[in-house]
Amino acid sequence: MDKNIIDQAVIMGLEGIISNKHLGKVSEENKNLHGFAWVNDPKDPKSIYELEKAVKEYKLIGLKLHPSLHNFTPSDPEIIPLIEKTVELKIPTLIHSYPWPPGFYYNNLPYHIDILKKHVPDAVIIVGHMGHLNYNDMLVIARLKDVFAETSWGLTLMAELNSIDFISKFVRKVGVDNLVYGSDWFGPNGEMERQIKLIKKLDLTREEKENILGENISKILNL
Repeated sequence: MDKNIIDQAVIMGLEGIISNKHLGKVSEENKNLHGFAWVNDPKDPKSIYELEKAVKEYKLIGLKLHPSLHNFTPSDPEIIPLIEKTVELKIPTLIHSYPWPPGFYYNNLPYHIDILKKHVPDAVIIVGHMGHLNYNDMLVIARLKDVFAETSWGLTLMAELNSIDFISKFVRKVGVDNLVYGSDWFGPNGEMERQIKLIKKLDLTREEKENILGENISKILNL
């Protein structure tokens, strides 16, 4: 974070590896880190209580869902109560939308978000990885009320296939205020730095770049 001049970051756990309780403790001890909760099974009614405890007791400020690992789709009726709880708690939900791991391609298709929003219109949804490989869906989905596209891997993989001019036009079509910078993780893959360098190259104003790199997510999270 220091290397890339990032002063605040969202961090996420993984049940069985990094618990919500541990994530809450890390967030409390590091005021520049903000934790998103993880639930074991979004379709299980117990997940509502897991989330409520994570927010009220551990002070986490969002929910992370992974359709592949959780074996669901965002359009499944069973997850509606959980998403309704996020509205009650006034927190956003980040939903993984990338074909990983293999074998769960359908689970991660971004069009499921459109269906979810019809059921829970007040939900604040962040679409992980810009819905890659179906990033064109963001031209519609990220323009829905309170839906945002998160850039990690999606934007850099798009850059491998298209010109900077194309990406600049695409970002404008999606809406600069509808994108939030993401790095996926802090490991040695260099995605954090690649994302920042790419965003800075786009044909956007300085203010627009700053919005993508931090201002937009700050507003979503009320930081």
